[in-house]
Amino acid sequence: MHGHKVLLLPILTEPWREVNSIEALMEDFVEAAALSLKYLLEHSFEWEILEQVQTQWGRHNPDRVDYRNGYRTRTLQTRLGLIKDLQVPRSRKGVYQSRILPRYKRFGGDVEELVRESFLAGVSTRRVGEVLEPLLGGTVSASTVSEMTKGLNEQVRQYHHRRLEDEVLYLFLDAVYMSTKGPAKASRKAVLTAYAIKSNGVRELLDFLVADSEGQAQWEAFLNHLYNRGLEGKRLRLVISDGGAGLKAAIQMVYPQAKHQRCWVHKMRNVVGRLKVKQRDACVSQLRTVYQSKNTTEARERYRAWAEAWRKEAPEAVACVKKDLEELLNFLSEPAT
Repeated sequence: MHGHKVLLLPILTEPWREVNSIEALMEDFVEAAALSLKYLLEHSFEWEILEQVQTQWGRHNPDRVDYRNGYRTRTLQTRLGLIKDLQVPRSRKGVYQSRILPRYKRFGGDVEELVRESFLAGVSTRRVGEVLEPLLGGTVSASTVSEMTKGLNEQVRQYHHRRLEDEVLYLFLDAVYMSTKGPAKASRKAVLTAYAIKSNGVRELLDFLVADSEGQAQWEAFLNHLYNRGLEGKRLRLVISDGGAGLKAAIQMVYPQAKHQRCWVHKMRNVVGRLKVKQRDACVSQLRTVYQSKNTTEARERYRAWAEAWRKEAPEAVACVKKDLEELLNFLSEPAT
Protein backbone atom coordinates (compact mmCIF):
# COMPACT_ATOMS: atom_id res chain seq x y z
CA MET A 1 0.00 0.00 0.00
CA HIS A 2 3.01 2.30 0.45
CA GLY A 3 3.63 2.29 -3.31
CA HIS A 4 -0.02 3.19 -3.85
CA LYS A 5 0.48 6.42 -1.89
CA VAL A 6 3.70 7.26 -3.73
CA LEU A 7 1.86 7.52 -7.05
CA LEU A 8 -0.06 10.55 -5.77
CA LEU A 9 2.85 12.32 -4.10
CA PRO A 10 4.12 14.28 -7.14
CA ILE A 11 0.71 15.94 -7.42
CA LEU A 12 0.25 16.61 -3.71
CA THR A 13 3.74 17.66 -2.65
CA GLU A 14 4.97 20.04 -5.38
CA PRO A 15 3.35 23.43 -4.70
CA TRP A 16 6.16 25.14 -6.67
CA ARG A 17 5.16 23.35 -9.85
CA GLU A 18 3.73 25.67 -12.51
CA VAL A 19 0.08 24.97 -13.25
CA ASN A 20 -1.53 26.68 -16.21
CA SER A 21 -5.11 26.07 -15.12
CA ILE A 22 -7.27 24.21 -12.65
CA GLU A 23 -8.31 21.94 -15.55
CA ALA A 24 -4.69 20.91 -16.09
CA LEU A 25 -4.25 20.20 -12.39
CA MET A 26 -7.39 18.06 -12.35
CA GLU A 27 -6.22 16.12 -15.40
CA ASP A 28 -2.92 15.35 -13.62
CA PHE A 29 -4.77 14.31 -10.50
CA VAL A 30 -7.18 12.04 -12.38
CA GLU A 31 -4.29 10.44 -14.24
CA ALA A 32 -2.46 9.76 -10.97
CA ALA A 33 -5.64 8.40 -9.40
CA ALA A 34 -6.15 6.04 -12.37
CA LEU A 35 -2.58 4.74 -11.98
CA SER A 36 -3.21 4.21 -8.28
CA LEU A 37 -6.39 2.28 -9.05
CA LYS A 38 -4.49 0.12 -11.56
CA TYR A 39 -1.85 -0.60 -8.93
CA LEU A 40 -4.47 -1.47 -6.32
CA LEU A 41 -6.37 -3.79 -8.69
CA GLU A 42 -3.28 -5.67 -9.79
CA HIS A 43 -2.15 -6.24 -6.21
CA SER A 44 -5.67 -7.40 -5.33
CA PHE A 45 -5.52 -9.94 -8.18
CA GLU A 46 -2.29 -11.29 -6.70
CA TRP A 47 -3.95 -11.86 -3.33
CA GLU A 48 -6.92 -13.49 -5.06
CA ILE A 49 -4.87 -16.04 -7.00
CA LEU A 50 -2.78 -16.79 -3.92
CA GLU A 51 -5.97 -17.60 -2.03
CA GLN A 52 -7.50 -19.72 -4.80
CA VAL A 53 -4.38 -21.62 -5.98
CA GLN A 54 -3.19 -21.99 -2.37
CA THR A 55 0.49 -21.36 -2.94
CA GLN A 56 2.83 -18.48 -3.73
CA TRP A 57 4.77 -18.01 -6.96
CA GLY A 58 7.69 -20.47 -7.22
CA ARG A 59 6.84 -22.23 -3.95
CA HIS A 60 6.32 -25.99 -3.67
CA ASN A 61 3.12 -27.03 -1.95
CA PRO A 62 1.71 -30.59 -2.20
CA ASP A 63 -1.77 -29.21 -1.44
CA ARG A 64 -1.80 -26.78 -4.37
CA VAL A 65 -4.91 -27.05 -6.58
CA ASP A 66 -3.49 -25.37 -9.69
CA TYR A 67 -0.38 -23.68 -11.15
CA ARG A 68 0.11 -20.10 -12.19
CA ASN A 69 0.32 -19.53 -15.92
CA GLY A 70 1.46 -15.96 -16.52
CA TYR A 71 -0.87 -13.04 -17.14
CA ARG A 72 -3.44 -11.76 -19.55
CA THR A 73 -4.08 -8.07 -20.14
CA ARG A 74 -7.47 -6.47 -19.67
CA THR A 75 -8.95 -3.00 -20.05
CA LEU A 76 -11.48 -1.51 -17.67
CA GLN A 77 -13.62 1.58 -18.21
CA THR A 78 -13.99 3.61 -15.01
CA ARG A 79 -15.04 7.13 -14.05
CA LEU A 80 -11.33 7.92 -14.02
CA GLY A 81 -11.08 6.95 -17.66
CA LEU A 82 -9.93 3.84 -19.50
CA ILE A 83 -7.41 1.77 -17.54
CA LYS A 84 -5.31 -0.13 -20.06
CA ASP A 85 -3.02 -3.17 -19.77
CA LEU A 86 -4.32 -4.46 -16.46
CA GLN A 87 -2.20 -7.51 -15.58
CA VAL A 88 -4.60 -10.26 -14.52
CA PRO A 89 -3.01 -13.56 -13.42
CA ARG A 90 -3.93 -16.83 -15.12
CA SER A 91 -3.86 -20.38 -13.80
CA ARG A 92 -3.07 -23.46 -15.87
CA LYS A 93 -6.29 -25.39 -15.10
CA GLY A 94 -8.49 -22.33 -14.93
CA VAL A 95 -9.15 -22.61 -11.19
CA TYR A 96 -8.44 -18.93 -10.68
CA GLN A 97 -11.36 -16.69 -11.61
CA SER A 98 -11.27 -13.11 -10.37
CA ARG A 99 -14.22 -12.01 -8.28
CA ILE A 100 -13.01 -8.42 -8.48
CA LEU A 101 -12.98 -8.37 -12.29
CA PRO A 102 -15.14 -11.20 -13.64
CA ARG A 103 -14.45 -12.54 -17.11
CA TYR A 104 -15.75 -10.33 -19.94
CA LYS A 105 -16.45 -7.45 -17.58
CA ARG A 106 -15.20 -4.26 -19.24
CA PHE A 107 -16.84 -1.60 -17.09
CA GLY A 108 -16.45 -0.76 -13.42
CA GLY A 109 -19.47 -0.80 -11.15
CA ASP A 110 -19.32 2.99 -10.85
CA VAL A 111 -19.58 3.32 -14.64
CA GLU A 112 -22.53 0.93 -14.78
CA GLU A 113 -24.26 2.94 -12.07
CA LEU A 114 -23.57 6.16 -13.97
CA VAL A 115 -25.04 4.65 -17.14
CA ARG A 116 -28.16 3.51 -15.28
CA GLU A 117 -28.60 6.93 -13.68
CA SER A 118 -28.32 8.60 -17.10
CA PHE A 119 -30.87 6.19 -18.54
CA LEU A 120 -33.30 6.84 -15.67
CA ALA A 121 -32.87 10.58 -16.21
CA GLY A 122 -34.36 10.14 -19.67
CA VAL A 123 -31.26 9.84 -21.88
CA SER A 124 -31.86 7.29 -24.65
CA THR A 125 -29.64 4.21 -24.94
CA ARG A 126 -28.11 5.63 -28.13
CA ARG A 127 -27.29 8.97 -26.51
CA VAL A 128 -25.88 7.69 -23.20
CA GLY A 129 -22.52 6.81 -24.77
CA GLU A 130 -22.26 10.21 -26.43
CA VAL A 131 -23.16 12.07 -23.25
CA LEU A 132 -20.71 10.15 -21.04
CA GLU A 133 -17.80 9.91 -23.50
CA PRO A 134 -16.14 13.19 -22.37
CA LEU A 135 -16.35 12.05 -18.76
CA LEU A 136 -15.25 8.45 -19.24
CA GLY A 137 -12.69 9.02 -21.97
CA GLY A 138 -14.23 6.19 -23.99
CA THR A 139 -17.44 5.13 -25.67
CA VAL A 140 -20.33 3.01 -24.41
CA SER A 141 -22.37 1.38 -27.16
CA ALA A 142 -26.17 1.35 -27.19
CA SER A 143 -26.19 -2.46 -26.86
CA THR A 144 -23.93 -2.25 -23.81
CA VAL A 145 -26.21 0.36 -22.24
CA SER A 146 -29.17 -1.96 -22.83
CA GLU A 147 -27.36 -4.82 -21.08
CA MET A 148 -26.44 -2.62 -18.12
CA THR A 149 -30.00 -1.33 -17.70
CA LYS A 150 -31.45 -4.86 -17.67
CA GLY A 151 -30.36 -5.01 -14.05
CA LEU A 152 -32.92 -2.32 -13.30
CA ASN A 153 -35.72 -4.79 -14.00
CA GLU A 154 -34.72 -6.92 -11.02
CA GLN A 155 -34.36 -3.87 -8.78
CA VAL A 156 -37.85 -2.73 -9.77
CA ARG A 157 -39.25 -6.21 -9.17
CA GLN A 158 -37.74 -6.29 -5.69
CA TYR A 159 -39.11 -2.82 -4.96
CA HIS A 160 -42.65 -3.85 -5.95
CA HIS A 161 -42.50 -6.99 -3.78
CA ARG A 162 -40.63 -5.80 -0.71
CA ARG A 163 -42.30 -6.35 2.65
CA LEU A 164 -44.15 -3.31 4.03
CA GLU A 165 -44.34 -2.38 7.70
CA ASP A 166 -47.84 -1.88 9.06
CA GLU A 167 -46.87 1.45 10.62
CA VAL A 168 -48.74 3.80 8.27
CA LEU A 169 -50.96 6.46 9.85
CA TYR A 170 -51.86 8.47 6.75
CA LEU A 171 -52.10 7.02 3.26
CA PHE A 172 -52.23 9.32 0.22
CA LEU A 173 -53.60 7.80 -2.99
CA ASP A 174 -53.60 9.47 -6.40
CA ALA A 175 -53.19 8.72 -10.10
CA VAL A 176 -50.78 10.56 -12.36
CA TYR A 177 -51.28 10.32 -16.11
CA MET A 178 -48.33 10.01 -18.45
CA SER A 179 -47.73 9.21 -22.11
CA THR A 180 -45.99 5.95 -22.98
CA LYS A 181 -44.59 4.81 -26.32
CA GLY A 182 -46.05 1.63 -27.77
CA PRO A 183 -45.29 -0.44 -30.90
CA ALA A 184 -47.95 1.42 -32.90
CA LYS A 185 -48.54 4.72 -31.12
CA ALA A 186 -48.20 6.59 -27.87
CA SER A 187 -50.91 6.14 -25.24
CA ARG A 188 -51.83 7.66 -21.91
CA LYS A 189 -51.48 5.47 -18.84
CA ALA A 190 -52.58 6.01 -15.25
CA VAL A 191 -49.80 5.60 -12.69
CA LEU A 192 -51.51 4.65 -9.43
CA THR A 193 -49.41 5.83 -6.49
CA ALA A 194 -49.44 5.25 -2.74
CA TYR A 195 -47.59 7.67 -0.47
CA ALA A 196 -47.47 7.26 3.30
CA ILE A 197 -46.70 9.08 6.53
CA LYS A 198 -45.62 6.51 9.10
CA SER A 199 -45.94 6.51 12.86
CA ASN A 200 -42.32 7.69 13.24
CA GLY A 201 -42.97 10.69 10.97
CA VAL A 202 -41.09 9.22 8.01
CA ARG A 203 -42.63 9.88 4.59
CA GLU A 204 -42.34 7.16 1.99
CA LEU A 205 -43.50 6.36 -1.52
CA LEU A 206 -44.86 2.87 -0.90
CA ASP A 207 -45.51 1.74 -4.42
CA PHE A 208 -46.85 2.60 -7.87
CA LEU A 209 -48.63 0.72 -10.62
CA VAL A 210 -49.00 1.55 -14.30
CA ALA A 211 -52.61 0.83 -15.29
CA ASP A 212 -54.88 1.44 -18.26
CA SER A 213 -57.29 3.44 -16.10
CA GLU A 214 -58.06 4.33 -12.48
CA GLY A 215 -61.26 2.37 -12.13
CA GLN A 216 -62.33 0.45 -9.05
CA ALA A 217 -60.87 -2.86 -10.28
CA GLN A 218 -57.42 -1.34 -10.84
CA TRP A 219 -57.35 0.48 -7.51
CA GLU A 220 -58.67 -2.54 -5.61
CA ALA A 221 -55.98 -4.80 -7.09
CA PHE A 222 -53.31 -2.21 -6.21
CA LEU A 223 -54.51 -1.81 -2.61
CA ASN A 224 -54.86 -5.56 -2.11
CA HIS A 225 -51.24 -5.92 -3.25
CA LEU A 226 -50.19 -3.44 -0.53
CA TYR A 227 -52.33 -5.31 2.03
CA ASN A 228 -50.85 -8.71 1.17
CA ARG A 229 -47.32 -7.30 1.54
CA GLY A 230 -47.97 -6.22 5.12
CA LEU A 231 -49.96 -2.96 5.00
CA GLU A 232 -53.03 -4.29 6.78
CA GLY A 233 -53.96 -0.83 8.07
CA LYS A 234 -54.14 -1.65 11.79
CA ARG A 235 -52.81 1.83 12.61
CA LEU A 236 -54.23 3.59 9.55
CA ARG A 237 -56.21 6.71 10.52
CA LEU A 238 -56.86 8.56 7.26
CA VAL A 239 -56.80 7.69 3.58
CA ILE A 240 -56.47 10.86 1.52
CA SER A 241 -57.64 10.89 -2.09
CA ASP A 242 -59.67 12.73 -4.70
CA GLY A 243 -63.38 12.12 -5.14
CA GLY A 244 -63.14 9.43 -7.82
CA ALA A 245 -65.94 6.92 -7.31
CA GLY A 246 -63.80 3.92 -8.24
CA LEU A 247 -61.06 4.82 -5.78
CA LYS A 248 -63.51 5.52 -2.94
CA ALA A 249 -65.16 2.15 -3.49
CA ALA A 250 -61.78 0.38 -3.51
CA ILE A 251 -60.78 2.05 -0.24
CA GLN A 252 -63.99 0.86 1.38
CA MET A 253 -63.30 -2.69 0.25
CA VAL A 254 -59.69 -2.91 1.46
CA TYR A 255 -59.43 -0.38 4.31
CA PRO A 256 -63.00 0.15 5.58
CA GLN A 257 -61.78 0.93 9.10
CA ALA A 258 -59.97 4.13 8.06
CA LYS A 259 -61.66 7.50 7.60
CA HIS A 260 -61.63 8.98 4.13
CA GLN A 261 -60.13 12.46 3.79
CA ARG A 262 -61.16 14.29 0.65
CA CYS A 263 -58.15 16.03 -0.86
CA TRP A 264 -58.44 19.82 -0.64
CA VAL A 265 -56.13 20.38 -3.61
CA HIS A 266 -58.46 18.45 -5.92
CA LYS A 267 -61.52 20.06 -4.37
CA MET A 268 -60.16 23.58 -4.88
CA ARG A 269 -59.54 22.78 -8.54
CA ASN A 270 -63.13 21.59 -8.86
CA VAL A 271 -64.40 24.79 -7.27
CA VAL A 272 -62.28 27.00 -9.55
CA GLY A 273 -63.79 25.22 -12.55
CA ARG A 274 -67.24 26.30 -11.41
CA LEU A 275 -66.41 29.99 -10.97
CA LYS A 276 -66.25 32.92 -13.34
CA VAL A 277 -62.76 34.32 -13.78
CA LYS A 278 -63.62 37.52 -11.91
CA GLN A 279 -64.94 35.51 -8.94
CA ARG A 280 -61.99 33.19 -8.45
CA ASP A 281 -59.55 35.20 -6.33
CA ALA A 282 -62.09 36.37 -3.75
CA CYS A 283 -64.04 33.11 -3.54
CA VAL A 284 -61.03 30.80 -3.32
CA SER A 285 -59.28 33.08 -0.82
CA GLN A 286 -62.26 32.91 1.56
CA LEU A 287 -62.71 29.16 1.06
CA ARG A 288 -59.04 28.62 1.91
CA THR A 289 -59.72 29.87 5.46
CA VAL A 290 -61.96 26.83 6.03
CA TYR A 291 -59.12 24.27 5.92
CA GLN A 292 -56.82 26.68 7.74
CA SER A 293 -59.08 26.53 10.79
CA LYS A 294 -57.78 25.31 14.15
CA ASN A 295 -60.60 22.83 14.71
CA THR A 296 -63.78 21.41 13.21
CA THR A 297 -66.09 23.90 14.95
CA GLU A 298 -64.22 26.88 13.57
CA ALA A 299 -64.09 25.29 10.12
CA ARG A 300 -67.85 24.77 10.05
CA GLU A 301 -68.46 28.39 11.03
CA ARG A 302 -66.13 29.62 8.28
CA TYR A 303 -67.76 27.31 5.76
CA ARG A 304 -71.23 28.64 6.61
CA ALA A 305 -70.00 32.21 6.19
CA TRP A 306 -68.41 31.35 2.85
CA ALA A 307 -71.48 29.48 1.61
CA GLU A 308 -73.79 32.34 2.60
CA ALA A 309 -71.59 34.85 0.76
CA TRP A 310 -71.38 32.85 -2.48
CA ARG A 311 -74.59 30.82 -2.66
CA LYS A 312 -76.32 33.24 -5.03
CA GLU A 313 -73.32 34.21 -7.14
CA ALA A 314 -71.77 30.73 -7.45
CA PRO A 315 -74.31 28.07 -6.47
CA GLU A 316 -72.45 25.24 -8.26
CA ALA A 317 -69.22 25.99 -6.38
CA VAL A 318 -71.05 25.98 -3.03
CA ALA A 319 -72.80 22.70 -3.84
CA CYS A 320 -69.46 21.17 -4.85
CA VAL A 321 -68.03 21.78 -1.38
CA LYS A 322 -71.22 21.02 0.55
CA LYS A 323 -71.56 17.44 -0.71
CA ASP A 324 -68.09 16.48 0.55
CA LEU A 325 -67.83 18.73 3.61
CA GLU A 326 -67.65 15.94 6.20
CA GLU A 327 -64.82 14.17 4.38
CA LEU A 328 -63.03 17.48 3.79
CA LEU A 329 -62.87 18.19 7.53
CA ASN A 330 -61.81 14.77 8.84
CA PHE A 331 -58.16 15.83 9.12
CA LEU A 332 -59.03 18.45 11.76
CA SER A 333 -59.82 15.67 14.24
CA GLU A 334 -56.24 14.44 14.00
CA PRO A 335 -53.59 15.55 16.52
CA ALA A 336 -51.42 18.47 15.40
CA THR A 337 -47.83 17.49 14.49
